[in-house]
Amino acid sequence: MKKLLLTLLVAAPMAFSVAHAKEQIKVGFANRTLNGAFFNGLTEYMKIHAKEHGYQLVTTDARGDMNKQISDVEDMIAQGINYLVLNPQDPEAGLRITEIAKRAGIPVIDLDSDISLKAPVVTRVMANNAVDNKMIGEYAVSQFGDKPMRCVVISGNQGNLVGKARRDGFFTGVIEAQLRKYNHTEFKILSQGWGNWDQQGGLKAMEDQIVAQGNKINCVYSEMDDMALGAIRALKAANKLQGVKVYSHDGYKKGLEAIINGDLQATASNNPDLLTKKVLNIIQQYQQGKHDFPDYEYITPTLITKDNVKKYYNPKSIF
Repeated sequence: MKKLLLTLLVAAPMAFSVAHAKEQIKVGFANRTLNGAFFNGLTEYMKIHAKEHGYQLVTTDARGDMNKQISDVEDMIAQGINYLVLNPQDPEAGLRITEIAKRAGIPVIDLDSDISLKAPVVTRVMANNAVDNKMIGEYAVSQFGDKPMRCVVISGNQGNLVGKARRDGFFTGVIEAQLRKYNHTEFKILSQGWGNWDQQGGLKAMEDQIVAQGNKINCVYSEMDDMALGAIRALKAANKLQGVKVYSHDGYKKGLEAIINGDLQATASNNPDLLTKKVLNIIQQYQQGKHDFPDYEYITPTLITKDNVKKYYNPKSIF
């Protein structure tokens, strides 16, 4: 009996200590918006993986407003967060927020949307947008051959570093593949529209481009699957999808369904499950004493086309 009591007395403080340590780790996630399946996916998977680690999680939605995101972070700091995960509304806001967090002694991990190299962050976790979209561009050339590509680009919002990396990667993939295969380029950007990172925005941007460019369009590149789905809706309504190939990025399950149906030609994985899992693992490593991380931590580049889409499609996936 005495031995059992002694064991309980020794074990109880240890159990309390572990539980207390876990309670002390509070992670704040400042999301730029919840308007769109991808951004919702980030928040929902963040909840899942924070729970797996035993961390408390506070989440916010900036609703696309830079000033609100700054206020969100200030409120979370006041609540006593130990780490900040930031999906910045734009590079300017992101830099300001990381400096606010630094003054409060809070480590910051940048998630998905890129941020200045001057920003004091532990690391930036994202898809390798340059590599992913270069592969998409090369795949587009494999479909078009030496036929001229007359493309409309649907971008998210002006000044966004991820959007720029994606479209630049696509352009590079197309041009380099054409030069390598045919010793000349047949690639023209007819126009750029802005879809604000959601399906309705992609629909409106594509409708405007159809009016402006008419039958000249045979290619659409979208920086995000949700916007691409809106563009596909607009092309179908105008009876023009049959003559247009659409390419995008993110690996959204609705986008994968569009590949299966033949409406979308290719996308690449920007899986919020893998992204948030990597973020929480980095926080765990930081807790354990590792503070030396590269500027960027990427998930594995993955091109998804009709040839491998069923390998990645999961109808029960959150995203």
